[in-house]
Amino acid sequence: MKAIVVERYGRLEEREVPRPTASDGEVLVRVRASSVNALEWYMLTGRPWLARPMTGLRRPRSQEFGSDFAGVVEAVGEGVTGLATGDEVYGSRHGALAEYVVATAVERKPTSLSFEAAAAVPVAALSALQGLRDHGGVQAGQKVLVNGAAGGVGTFAVQIAAALGSEVHAVCSVRNVEQSEALGASRVFDYGCEDFTRSGERYDVVLDVAGNRSWRSIRRVLASDAVVVLVGGPRGRRLSGPLGHVARILLAAKLGRRRATFFVAKPNRDDLAVLTELIDTGRVRPVIERCYELAELDEAMEAMRGGHARGKHVVTVSR
Repeated sequence: MKAIVVERYGRLEEREVPRPTASDGEVLVRVRASSVNALEWYMLTGRPWLARPMTGLRRPRSQEFGSDFAGVVEAVGEGVTGLATGDEVYGSRHGALAEYVVATAVERKPTSLSFEAAAAVPVAALSALQGLRDHGGVQAGQKVLVNGAAGGVGTFAVQIAAALGSEVHAVCSVRNVEQSEALGASRVFDYGCEDFTRSGERYDVVLDVAGNRSWRSIRRVLASDAVVVLVGGPRGRRLSGPLGHVARILLAAKLGRRRATFFVAKPNRDDLAVLTELIDTGRVRPVIERCYELAELDEAMEAMRGGHARGKHVVTVSR
């Protein structure tokens, strides 16, 4: 089968590789579409350098590429329940940018979505859901701020926070103000002309996707028992990437006796089922900036470089 691989940092290649088979607990999926996330950008560039001992010093330790997928079940391993050959599914698994992928985090895709739209969901929406619900503990009636509301995680976070019953405020650029309002934000800060940290607002949960503000400024808008959930950070620094920002915020919060947490989303069937229900009931929808053919994957990755994507960038793998 054909698969996208990264044999050396900075270069994507299409190669013929053996087709995988579904083992116990796994599902074999013929991939129809995928999408790219910040995770793929880090995998391709080998940044931050501080992570190279884990990802590979001179070359990537794993050549597989991609995480999100949507497609059709080809085979089901022993122990898998609720799925059968021919089902249209979506999920997340390393190596998803290939004709076939085996995975355990697989669920029926929302019936209201195409394969391309479904492929935009898993990593970004799981990050938003788990960040708000599990790490932020968002409850109905609370006030939530999403800093970096225009990208993949941010667009899902605004909608999921609203679906959880909170009042949502968003921070984004001027071109995305109307989009954030349409997704459910009751107040939107255009960071080009308004500093949300001096707004006088107080928030129970801050989901920080942008990672562009210091702890000193963020704490001005925190309620007494607030939590800051860190999802991302600035990519520009080759050595530390977002890790330096995350470390500074976590340390400052601890010294100041406030609460901040950082996490990496964990794909699983139960949470994919939650997202499917939210999407099929009309409370959440993916926002897609552009769809690409597989031959245009380099363009999709280039669009991720600046960290200012508007929603998701989706790649059609097969038709």
